[in-house]
Amino acid sequence: MGTSGPTRGPGKTAAKSKNLSPAQGAQQAEQRVGKPCYHVGQKVPGIFACVACQFRINNRGVLPSCPDCGEIIWAYMGDGPRPIPEGETAAPQAAEAPAGPAVEDNVSLEPTTQEPVKVEEGVKLEP
Repeated sequence: MGTSGPTRGPGKTAAKSKNLSPAQGAQQAEQRVGKPCYHVGQKVPGIFACVACQFRINNRGVLPSCPDCGEIIWAYMGDGPRPIPEGETAAPQAAEAPAGPAVEDNVSLEPTTQEPVKVEEGVKLEP
């Protein structure tokens, strides 16, 4: 027989199949969606969206399972600093992405000098 109601959400099945704890699932979701993520049972006030179905709640107590799909991971949708769950002293840090090239706005793509580009053939780049 199939399951009825919100007993199987993507977070529940993914955590079971990969043997992840809810905290590890929240960390992986945070890396994927780029927003602070929390799991069921954490007491964090604010506006949250389910990472699976985007159902939104204004949470004031302990985070529940998603009433729509049963997911156990929530993304924090508020602005400002990362909220710290009640009972924790510091927010867990997500693994930092490797540093990429610097991004700059309003950069001119026109050459800054009037010298023509010099092309050389047969240049060996390895020592």
